[in-house]
Amino acid sequence: MTHRWTSIVLGLLLVIVCTSGAILVYQPELVRAANSELFATTDTGHEVGFTEAIAAVHAADPDFDAAYISSKGGVYFLTGDDAGAGTWFVDAGTGKVNGHGDIDGGFWGFMVNLHDCGLTCEGYPGYVAWLAQPSVIAEWGWFTADMTWGAVILGAMGLLLVFLAISGIVIWYPGLRKWRNGFRVRIGKGRFARDTDLHNVIGIVAAIPLLIWGLTGMNFEIPGVGKVWYSATGGVAPADDAYDMPTSEATGPLISLDTALAAAQAHYPGSHATWVGMPSDGAEYYSIDVLAGDTDLWAANPTYHGNRELGIDGHDPTIIKEFSGAPRSLSNRIADQWAQPMLHYGHAVNGWWRALWFGFGLTPLLLLLTGLSTWQIRNRTNRRRRLAARARRSAGTDRPETPGAGSAAEPVGV
Repeated sequence: MTHRWTSIVLGLLLVIVCTSGAILVYQPELVRAANSELFATTDTGHEVGFTEAIAAVHAADPDFDAAYISSKGGVYFLTGDDAGAGTWFVDAGTGKVNGHGDIDGGFWGFMVNLHDCGLTCEGYPGYVAWLAQPSVIAEWGWFTADMTWGAVILGAMGLLLVFLAISGIVIWYPGLRKWRNGFRVRIGKGRFARDTDLHNVIGIVAAIPLLIWGLTGMNFEIPGVGKVWYSATGGVAPADDAYDMPTSEATGPLISLDTALAAAQAHYPGSHATWVGMPSDGAEYYSIDVLAGDTDLWAANPTYHGNRELGIDGHDPTIIKEFSGAPRSLSNRIADQWAQPMLHYGHAVNGWWRALWFGFGLTPLLLLLTGLSTWQIRNRTNRRRRLAARARRSAGTDRPETPGAGSAAEPVGV
């Protein structure tokens, strides 16, 4: 009984995580469609810069301070640091403000908070304070010092997905001579036979995608998983302070955003800036993402793209740190660049190809439904057999069943 209910509870959590991920596959297109006026852009042959976009928003809202600025698809997105500040949208072709909105709110914000954050992203719908608290395993060697309960749940679901994918392959494998039977679905033989076959076929077809999602999901939440990957595949694990900007002795007023952008683009000649994190108290530096080259793995993401990230000192533009540079090996390319946009989210491909991500993302729900169906039938059949045996004992006619197909076979005709 304990095993059964534990499996059901964990299975429901896994289905919630995976199904929300499947829904998010088409978030980019649906968000743009629902907010078409905010994403409007004019092709003038020349785009205004980050500074002009900030000036346009200040003219509309003098009290708004942008903490993050992104450029994507001919639109600037200026987001405040305070929860609920929302985002201003600027047409990069004309420099005119499209409007103000919160595309991270409502239903989509809740889905992102559920799937990506385990309900720990403050300011997003559905935030649960206790899930954002450090867990009891936060200080263990494989985990970060601030690993939250939400991260523990997401990491555990990734581990469960890996276990189910591997064990499912082992259980399904019928041998070389009968491997074709593993892909058959018996129609007309009863619900039990049909749902058993559907469960097996869905599980084996989706095993590899589910395994990849489980591993990448664990990697996002558990740093030790990445370290094992780098060690096993010849990669180089990022330093613990990879995203820490060194403190400089430079003083004086902050350099302008244009100066910081010029320094970033000089560091990567031929690139263009796509995202900026503005300086703040205690962090007086610019974080700047650039797209170097033509490969955009975040092509479908509605607000972000880029493949290199730099830190530019807020007082001295010659002090630059590569937060995320060119991958050092194929191992690093897979883990650092492909894992999130390509392998996990599918943002590297168009909506037609992402139908695969959507379909496979629903397979845990289908496996749960077919598994519950066969369990219900098997449980009902076993209960009838127990009642029949009890009736025979009461009538004094109980005798061992004659071995045969009828006594041991599953209820394929139900």
